[in-house]
Amino acid sequence: MENKHEKIKLKEIDREYWKFILYETPDEKWIGYFTYSPISFVDLSMYIILSNEEKLKAKKNRDYLIELSENVRNNYKKYLKKSIDEENFIIS
Repeated sequence: MENKHEKIKLKEIDREYWKFILYETPDEKWIGYFTYSPISFVDLSMYIILSNEEKLKAKKNRDYLIELSENVRNNYKKYLKKSIDEENFIIS
């Protein structure tokens, strides 16, 4: 059976422990990996493609990524619709 969806190779370009990991795709899209806790004793995470606006904000001020990670952590339901299945990626 042929794989219809080729996996996207991600290259780590930034990391803030306990906040986020930032990856870049070969076509220069940025994907953030953010953790959140839907209940107090469970930590989960999600991959989110950053919009062009988010990418520009992060380039101007790295603290934007920290703020975004806090927004994801505190309001994860808002970001679930933007999340991408990790099965789509190869991480290097």
